[in-house]
Amino acid sequence: MKARDCLLLMLTCVAFAANAAGTLLQGIDQTAVWNHPDDLFAPSELTLEFKTAIKPDSLIVKTASPNGMDYLVLYEKLEVAGRLPVDFSGSDCIEGDEIAASCFLQAGQHDFDADGLPEIVLVLGDGLINLQVNIVAYHPPARPADAMRSENWELIGNFSGQTKAIIDGQSILLPFGSQGLEEKKTLIDGKFINAS
Repeated sequence: MKARDCLLLMLTCVAFAANAAGTLLQGIDQTAVWNHPDDLFAPSELTLEFKTAIKPDSLIVKTASPNGMDYLVLYEKLEVAGRLPVDFSGSDCIEGDEIAASCFLQAGQHDFDADGLPEIVLVLGDGLINLQVNIVAYHPPARPADAMRSENWELIGNFSGQTKAIIDGQSILLPFGSQGLEEKKTLIDGKFINAS
């Protein structure tokens, strides 16, 4: 291999790694990233924008004690928090119950079905070949006393892909392979269907 070829290969790897560390979620303006902070228990927080009488104000992602991860929704006015139904099992980005050192998590909100109740999108990956997406819907309770019910949250999407997830209207695009292929999932009547 010539010196020029080696240099091109090294520059390509550096550019690819820099791009991989940038984002896992495209098409959402406001996101929060949890990326192995220096303070292991430091949270990442995403302000939530629900327009309901009983609304969660923020999503907090942090390392749980003694192990695992917490995905908490905080109702500031009610001074309570609940857990999101997250499922990243089977992902190469999970070691034990924790996020692997080579991976990070990005969270955002998008109203796929334009019903005024945006879904929470959690994306776990390494920016290269491992990508796991969870999409969670909110079903507001009728009374403040019911804010912590697990039935308020429903995991409506659990998908895998590579590099990054792309939000496009009612759909999420999940690239895979090296040929520019992608899988398209569209939310219709509360369920994601394959629209590829």
